[in-house]
Amino acid sequence: MSTPEPALQPEKKDAEELSYLYDFVCECPNPRISEALRRLVNHWLLSTRTVPEFSALLKRTLELTSDETVEICWLLAINPKTPPSVLQDLCTGASSELLERIAENTNTGASTLSELSYQAVAEIRIAAAGNTSTPIASIMMLTMDDDADVRFSIAENSQAPKEALEVLCSDDNPYIKMRASVTLARAELVRDVFEKGQKQS
Repeated sequence: MSTPEPALQPEKKDAEELSYLYDFVCECPNPRISEALRRLVNHWLLSTRTVPEFSALLKRTLELTSDETVEICWLLAINPKTPPSVLQDLCTGASSELLERIAENTNTGASTLSELSYQAVAEIRIAAAGNTSTPIASIMMLTMDDDADVRFSIAENSQAPKEALEVLCSDDNPYIKMRASVTLARAELVRDVFEKGQKQS
């Protein structure tokens, strides 16, 4: 009698990559979605060493309605633990509302945020501009955006790069110019107070 082959166990890194789905399953308000994803996660852990791309998840038969599939995408887009590769995958064919949520997610990858900075919908560009993970090159590009609301969103953001605020201090729009000056002055004040505290400690 031949000895049965041991079940293929996932590598540790795969289990870590799936951890966000465990949290998602527990927090998901829709029990049908939770159960479908729980079955899928268990299948991955028992049968593979490689975690599939999220697109593969959507192509599998989860017995979900189209509305429930949309709900999965939405909840993953706002989950701060969703991996950058999954958020990138969600962008394919996404609505402008979903793209805005992805642009807000601080776990979204730099390359994805750069792409979202070019979106035609101003709200998506505003979301990208306010994301601390957005590359500075993209932020600097958005300081020249034709939409005043996009530029103003950077001007009032205390976490915006100093270089971007300095550019907006010379903006043609007086409201943006004033707001950027105030934000920059406050940011420098906070920095000075912090540095003094560091020296005294």
